[in-house]
Amino acid sequence: MKQVDFIIVGQGIAGTLLAHDLDDRRQSLAIIDVPLSASSSRVAAGLINPFGMRRCTPSENATTYQPFAFERFRTFEKKLNQSFFFPLPIIKLFANDQQRHQWQVKQSNTNMDRYIKRFVDKHTFSSFHDHFGSAEVGPSAHLNVNKWLDSSRRYFARTHHVIEEQFDFSKFDVDLQTYKGISAKYVIFCEGFRVMNNPFFKHLPLSPTKGEVMTIKIPSIAYFERIISKGVYIIPKGNHYFYVGATYTHHDFTDRLTDHAKQFLLNQLKGILSVDFEIISQKAGVRPTVKHRKPLFGLHTSYTKIGVFNGLGTRGLLQGPYLSAKFSEELLRDTKNIKL
Repeated sequence: MKQVDFIIVGQGIAGTLLAHDLDDRRQSLAIIDVPLSASSSRVAAGLINPFGMRRCTPSENATTYQPFAFERFRTFEKKLNQSFFFPLPIIKLFANDQQRHQWQVKQSNTNMDRYIKRFVDKHTFSSFHDHFGSAEVGPSAHLNVNKWLDSSRRYFARTHHVIEEQFDFSKFDVDLQTYKGISAKYVIFCEGFRVMNNPFFKHLPLSPTKGEVMTIKIPSIAYFERIISKGVYIIPKGNHYFYVGATYTHHDFTDRLTDHAKQFLLNQLKGILSVDFEIISQKAGVRPTVKHRKPLFGLHTSYTKIGVFNGLGTRGLLQGPYLSAKFSEELLRDTKNIKL
């Protein structure tokens, strides 16, 4: 029987964060994961933004989550000897003069100057429809999620035990925390929206949201050192390629691409870009969002050696690093106070 400290089921954003935290604390790991369709982590645009564009308000606990996330991803770059984290400001294109005025009032009457860095005159960006001007927002960043996940996977394969398969609950002994000849102190499920099919955690208040995104090519723009926001985000990837997203649908939990989402993204792009572009690809994934928008992490009330880290949703890269660090600390204290 192989002995490890933790079995982690799933190596998306949540599972990778937790695995790194436990690895940094010298815990032995077995990671069980297989690439599956509709994985939101593999489709995620990689935006880290502590600011809500729609309501012009900071995200909850942004002053805690944002600096922690930035530092954590810089640490990952050093640990993995890879470059995948890129701090970039966001340019919010205003839809009308009223919206611009609302943002100016908020900045002058509150401490929103922490996030609204400056206002930009109309017709500043020739490639975009900025007829009503814009605002520069930050600190924000883009994470190349797939590169981070892939380099992390290679690291875990060298330093721990990685099993590339879908978790088989018929082979799991919940009382002994054993799975196919592996025994662990704890088993933590980081399955994304598929936790709805987990017999131990299917009661959790998950409300998955499907999102579709595009990669486009803009021949006239090789690189734009900012992220554009106006209904959707346009994120630079380099060499004329940009990531565009996303849509939000509360049904159809598959990776099936839809004409409705494609048309929505195209309409948004036509309202943003004043130059030609071409569609390169389209992808879909399902986010593990929660009904009350609170992430899910803790141990089972009856089986105190199995737990879950899930429900990070649309702001997983912002809040996930901090929550993962806190959860791993509590797990290593062997506390019974982190029940769901």
